[in-house]
Amino acid sequence: MDETESTPAAASAPPLPPVMVAVFNQKGGVAKTTTACNLAVSLTAFGYRVLLVDLDTQGNATASFGVAPLPTEGAFEVITGRADIADVALDTAYEGLWLLPATQSLRDNDHLLTPSGRRRGLLEARLAGTGVDIVVVDCPPSLAAATSTALASATAVLMPVHPDPFAHDGLVNTWYEICRVRETVNYQLGVAGILLTMTEPDPTGADVARVIRAEFGDQVLDVEIPAKVKVAEAAHLGLPVTVLDPDGPAGLSYVEATREMLALLARQNRHWAHLPQAASLETALERLREWRATLHADLLNRLPVDPEPTETRSRATADRRAMPPTASAAGPTVPQRPWWRAVTLNQVILLTATFVAGMAVEALVEFLGQMTR
Repeated sequence: MDETESTPAAASAPPLPPVMVAVFNQKGGVAKTTTACNLAVSLTAFGYRVLLVDLDTQGNATASFGVAPLPTEGAFEVITGRADIADVALDTAYEGLWLLPATQSLRDNDHLLTPSGRRRGLLEARLAGTGVDIVVVDCPPSLAAATSTALASATAVLMPVHPDPFAHDGLVNTWYEICRVRETVNYQLGVAGILLTMTEPDPTGADVARVIRAEFGDQVLDVEIPAKVKVAEAAHLGLPVTVLDPDGPAGLSYVEATREMLALLARQNRHWAHLPQAASLETALERLREWRATLHADLLNRLPVDPEPTETRSRATADRRAMPPTASAAGPTVPQRPWWRAVTLNQVILLTATFVAGMAVEALVEFLGQMTR
């Protein structure tokens, strides 16, 4: 991140800390990292300068932006004061979005962040001079020291929730943790929303979603993120689904959820969470479409294309099924088990069973003979 060229700084007044949104849920498997990455890109499309901080020791958010293996310096070094953010934050392919990556040291020394989780605003202070508008923090799915560090500085928490049978308990536990941090460490900590993710039209999920909406009210965003194959496809290509398919159900839902979250923060009317006016929805979508068409055209051209007509493909499949199995030229050869081993094993089993049955019959005949004498 180049503070002199990309991020204007006020000459007289001290720099204000950015609005910080922590993406967190104690329960894993709720699309937390996917939400953090798509939220960061969507906020950038709405015209904000955004910093994505990866505090998850798995480093999935870092890998989602093509940074692999994990760099030697990143979020852990900034929090502990061993590196300056201007030296370790990485540019991304999206103008206005920077990444503070996870590192191996974060994975190995997470316990060293325990004191920072008890100190109000340490991460906020480290990021005060960046000049970005919003910081999005991808937290681990546990009450680790890195999570406590993020919550101690966050403006608000966005909680992704997958409406499965265990979702309600995980959300309640997460809510209690947020309340505890607010009462003991960070009195300014608010809620940026509860986002239902990977939703499907099944009765169980719908019932869980209704319970969550009934209990948490307007804290639950109206927009839901549907479970679509495009989300997995985007992750495979290393793209946010908002860029791969901005007009599709999942991509558009993330963009609309971002706009709804911004509106929720604005309604809370907290002076420390003030943000510039966001661009319009159409402007944001146009920017996402532009990124889709230009920055990742080479990746999009690698998407699977099946030029064969359905009839031809079906006939070819039938022909392949009629042929004996052979090794594929495009894939690895699977070693076949020698036929004689299978035959011998079957014969051994059959002979053993016959022998045992014969012994039983012979014993029975002898016993009956003794009884008649």
